[in-house]
Amino acid sequence: METTKKGTQVDRLDRIEDKIDKLSNAIVALARVEEKIMSLEERRVDSHERLNRLSGKIDDLDAGFVDLRAQMIFTQRIAWVAAIGAISVILAYFGVPTV
Repeated sequence: METTKKGTQVDRLDRIEDKIDKLSNAIVALARVEEKIMSLEERRVDSHERLNRLSGKIDDLDAGFVDLRAQMIFTQRIAWVAAIGAISVILAYFGVPTV
């Protein structure tokens, strides 16, 4: 009877030991998952900051293009006025009547 009791206790201790091993494996797995989550969060924050910087650069470029377009329109108008003036002078020089 005593041998059976010791065998039962040994079996119970073995099962408890197996459960403790499984729990420790689960805790290690959870720690790894937590590390991966933290790494992903850091990369997400870095990507978000980079995207914000790129968005700012795009906004700066857009503002520069708007200014450049305004300058081009002004320059184009000056060129047309100069061209029309030159044509008028040439026509006046050759005596072509104007309307």
